[in-house]
Amino acid sequence: MKLASLITIAAVSLLSGGCMGVGYVPAFSNKPYSGKPLAGRDADFIATGKTTRAEVVKKLGTGYRDSVRVRAIAYPWELPGGRWFFFAVGYGGVLEGGPENTRWRALFLDFDGRGIVSRKEFVRLKQKLTLDEQLEAWAGWAPRNTPPVLLP
Repeated sequence: MKLASLITIAAVSLLSGGCMGVGYVPAFSNKPYSGKPLAGRDADFIATGKTTRAEVVKKLGTGYRDSVRVRAIAYPWELPGGRWFFFAVGYGGVLEGGPENTRWRALFLDFDGRGIVSRKEFVRLKQKLTLDEQLEAWAGWAPRNTPPVLLP
């Protein structure tokens, strides 16, 4: 709805002798909105096939999300990512605005049956899916279509 209004106003502005533009303002802060940002060097100690879950939690802390469906955990964080803005200038005034972007990231770790890391990966998370959905899909879990149970 907002996008359609923005496009309509921009088109009217251009047709009536105005101008339109798009810009980007980078984030002024690197302070996380949530979580603790991790870099590659923070996870260098994790060796697939050797490092245990207990060692990971001891070193990285308890700020992780545990999955109930797979043997995987996620250490998520979210940083400011800047802001896109649109403007249209015409006879009717100025219109501006745009979405704020964030950088939502996580370290995903998968474990085998003995609690040893079998896979690790830094991922860029999608805004339209939950952290749990993305972690479980990454770990290979797929929901089953089971018929509903009818109770008497």
